[in-house]
Amino acid sequence: MEDIRRIQKNARDNKDLTRPRWPMIVMRSPKGWTGPKIVDGLPVEGTFRAHQVPILVDSEHPEHVNSSKAG
Repeated sequence: MEDIRRIQKNARDNKDLTRPRWPMIVMRSPKGWTGPKIVDGLPVEGTFRAHQVPILVDSEHPEHVNSSKAG
């Protein structure tokens, strides 16, 4: 945050239009961590299902609508 404030202050006070090197945050998280943990009794988070198996949300699978709250 301090670096960002310093870059912004310099740009504003000195009308510096050069492109700065902004700080970066790198976050590692498990695959599928924002989705449901379990669907149809099978784990999703942290498994291949997180990116390869779509979760059906239709009239034949109403239980999937709230599956993100289960698990």
